[in-house]
Amino acid sequence: MERVKKITKDNFYELVERLLANYQVIAPVNKDGRVFYEYISNSKEVDMEYKGHTLLPPKKFFFPEKEVLFTYEKLNGDIIIYDKVQEIKEGRRVFLGIRPCDIMALKSLDKVLISEFKDPYYQARRENTIIIGLTCNEPTKYCFCAFTKTGPSINEGYDLLLTDLGHSYIVSIGSEKGLTLVKLNLDLFEEPSEEELKERDEILKTVEKEILKQELPDLTNIYEAMLRNFNAEIWKEYGEKCLACGKCNYTCPTCRCFDIFDDPNLDFKSGKRVRVWDSCHFLSFTKVTSGEIFRKERPSRVKQRIYHKYCYSIYDEGSISCVGCGRCIDVCPAKIDIREVARKVVSL
Repeated sequence: MERVKKITKDNFYELVERLLANYQVIAPVNKDGRVFYEYISNSKEVDMEYKGHTLLPPKKFFFPEKEVLFTYEKLNGDIIIYDKVQEIKEGRRVFLGIRPCDIMALKSLDKVLISEFKDPYYQARRENTIIIGLTCNEPTKYCFCAFTKTGPSINEGYDLLLTDLGHSYIVSIGSEKGLTLVKLNLDLFEEPSEEELKERDEILKTVEKEILKQELPDLTNIYEAMLRNFNAEIWKEYGEKCLACGKCNYTCPTCRCFDIFDDPNLDFKSGKRVRVWDSCHFLSFTKVTSGEIFRKERPSRVKQRIYHKYCYSIYDEGSISCVGCGRCIDVCPAKIDIREVARKVVSL
């Protein structure tokens, strides 16, 4: 049976203030009309009324664009390593206002960075972060999560999940951590009525119906069409349009490619190891030590990204790795629309 509570908006902001006393809190913040996830210092900074999604996904708080993995120094003939993972493990965070598609994107990253390869930095951040999600009351122009089975309603991946009823939030409890958070603040929560639960369900159904008007194929089931059309002419068509800028990779909530380099200090006795995001659209991405580049042509790089989302990820993760957030469509300067690509592949 679903565990569910209700919290008024006044009480929700009181909850945020209480959380700030014990945790670092990340939340949606409005800056000049655009919303970004940021660390906050008081509840007044939080924008829980925002529409759609943030430009950059939550992944940057778990898998940063650039991070120092460890520093090192040569001391009395020994190499001393100062691993940042210990510092990360000591953190306690709450992440507010994550959309269902982005919550499912974190689940996708978990399959690779915890289940398969056990990245200690990512894993430490995931384990010390409480996820309080926020469902959408209306879709935006590029949303297509209903076709990737990652929204607008989900039943996993969160500790608490809020749905905005205007005057209050319905709160779905998704984990023991979430339940404990509610129990520690029982004075702020109350039982919802049957009418309020029905209102929550109607909101989510309406959002789904609106998204489904796009009449896309079921994107969780285009594997065979992708295999069949691996050598289709459309890849050349999109390759010629693509600028290979990498915006789609950097704004994608599930892309996880990275590069690592060592950055020595001038004394050559100390330095740091750094990890940075990389992009499969970059010419240098497949360059090896001999100088050979395995994907010199842009069509092959465009195809690689899309096949990874809808085909190769099925091998790696057991499911596609696109969550239908639409960020890649929103930021693409060449106006490449991954929904249109999927339609064409299926229709060939």
